[in-house]
Amino acid sequence: MQPQALLSELSEIDSSTEPDLGEAPQKESVPSGPTTSSRSPADGKAFLVGTDGISWACKHCDVVNSIDTEDCSGCGMPFADLLRPPETVRPKRDPNTVALISLFWPGAGHGYIGDWGQAIARGVVSFWIFVVAAVTYAQSGLGPMTTIFGGLSFVFWAVTAHDAFQEASNAPSKVILRGRYLVWLVLGILVLLMGMLVVEGLQANAAVR
Repeated sequence: MQPQALLSELSEIDSSTEPDLGEAPQKESVPSGPTTSSRSPADGKAFLVGTDGISWACKHCDVVNSIDTEDCSGCGMPFADLLRPPETVRPKRDPNTVALISLFWPGAGHGYIGDWGQAIARGVVSFWIFVVAAVTYAQSGLGPMTTIFGGLSFVFWAVTAHDAFQEASNAPSKVILRGRYLVWLVLGILVLLMGMLVVEGLQANAAVR
């Protein structure tokens, strides 16, 4: 056999026995940007950590957004709403019934609608004013101090019933004693009480002399 024919035959054998590696597998492309989360509402995960970094899931539409995104790309919910604590849902009550309960004792109407902070504060203030009026009446009869604190007790009673009615009617803007105003009222009553005690003490000393 000629050398050239032998070399040609060997090259054909080598090419036929070479393994067919085929095409190299291609990597699947990962889409960038916000995607819809596969989580269920029961997962309760607001923040997700992955290979792309930290992202946050909208609590309204479950769209996952980058941590740098200020508004949800799906529904437009601000990122700040995700960090805001859920609002307490008050039970729905009849405003007239709430006002009537508050007339029995200030603060009881607020407790009936679930506002226990206001209920306790108004109940304590009302009890304090009533005790001062009762003690002064027992000591000195129907004097100036008894009249003033008795009038304050009645006015506070009526205002608390009004505020309870407005709270039950979902009209907080019409509430008279809101937050700081109740604090200022308590401070004012304290100053008034101290002033009247000083005046009565001076009058008692003058009478003894």
